[in-house]
Amino acid sequence: MAFTNFDTKEINCKIIYFGPRGAGKTENLRSIYKNSADELRSGLLELDESLGPTRFFDFLPISMGQLRDFHLKLHLFTIPANPLYESVLSVILKGVDGFVFVADSRVEAMADNVDAMSAARRLLAEQGHNVSDMPRVIQYNKRDLNDVLPLELLRQELNPGQLPDQKAVASQSIGTMETLQAMAKLVLKKIAP
Repeated sequence: MAFTNFDTKEINCKIIYFGPRGAGKTENLRSIYKNSADELRSGLLELDESLGPTRFFDFLPISMGQLRDFHLKLHLFTIPANPLYESVLSVILKGVDGFVFVADSRVEAMADNVDAMSAARRLLAEQGHNVSDMPRVIQYNKRDLNDVLPLELLRQELNPGQLPDQKAVASQSIGTMETLQAMAKLVLKKIAP
């Protein structure tokens, strides 16, 4: 649920980037950070549990400008689809306004995509969110690789409800800003109908 601070005239919305390990969630936030004007971004916070490959979460606040008399900010988070962190995730998942599901387009990642989508839905439902009413965008990342599934198959498996979706190559900053813009439109529509 969007948090409105009437003293500072700010509306803060929380967006979570879900997806299987290695799908490109962190790369999405890095791309958004790199391609946003300095005055729109506060900074990218990447928190590692250790120096190893397991990432705890990433956080990037982005200014979206004015909405009536209020300044709108999106707080972007990535979280791992790792059952070891589920108890801590409940704190991060409180007050979520929408989510981006970053799918790995590679053939070998299809089962992981399906499992991560199920985990995202379950985690959000456990926090009391009605997932079908939440703003959601599906991103098909890593489209530059040779061993990718056809887009139609990915849509059939991961997006049967025909949600807004986007092809992407996050490592080359292709489709990342478009994904964020699609999410921002959905969140704005929800908070200011």
